[in-house]
Amino acid sequence: MVSMHKIKHFPLLVYTIAVKNIKMKYKNSALGFVWSLLQPLAYLLIFIMVFKNAFANVERYSLYALVGLVFWTFFNSTINQMLLAIIQNASVLKTMALPKLLFPFSAIVAEVITFLFSLIPFFGLMIFFGLRLSPEFILLVPAILVFVLFTFGLGLTLCTLNVFFRDIGLLWGTLSPALFYFTPIAYSSALIPEKYAFVLQFNPLVHYITLMRCILYDNVWPSAQLWFITIAIAVGFVAIGMGVYYKLKNNFVSFY
Repeated sequence: MVSMHKIKHFPLLVYTIAVKNIKMKYKNSALGFVWSLLQPLAYLLIFIMVFKNAFANVERYSLYALVGLVFWTFFNSTINQMLLAIIQNASVLKTMALPKLLFPFSAIVAEVITFLFSLIPFFGLMIFFGLRLSPEFILLVPAILVFVLFTFGLGLTLCTLNVFFRDIGLLWGTLSPALFYFTPIAYSSALIPEKYAFVLQFNPLVHYITLMRCILYDNVWPSAQLWFITIAIAVGFVAIGMGVYYKLKNNFVSFY
């Protein structure tokens, strides 16, 4: 059983492990944190070279694509880290009475810290590509929070199931590239034929990317309907993730 002492110090443990995760991620790397910027920049360069003329109707295309890429990169990196959070720390959980939730939670905290630091240079690049500073910027904080909650819920669900079914990790590795192209990051959703457009609504990422573009690209206040949808999805996924975790966590040890 986890002692009250461990629960009391849960935030400190999360912070300590999160910082350790960040250090381990860039250990012995010459470029270190810069690696977190290179992937979205590489994709952006490809999109500009290949798609900018094809999507000439998309005003400030570079900014449009970059906003989508920044948040996709955070989402994908976080899910990848959370997937293995419990499995990689199995030996620790076998020898120490720590809350199992500590490790997936620390994984997302580490990714959030990295993401927030990466926003500094990305904002500079966004301004270069035509970002307009506006009052709507204040909404970026709750928008990111809602997106983080959704990512945590999905990540915790996959992380828990991956302990019992290692195919989950392999399946995610197969599906994530498809999900990337199924999300309007490099292209406008207006290009989707009307008879297929409704399918996009079943992709949760579409709603979050739309939310971020309302604030950073269109400079408009997201509609109440969009807020409701994104918050409902986030709450739903957190509920599913926590439900799956608490249902299965007592059986973790036998599957490590």
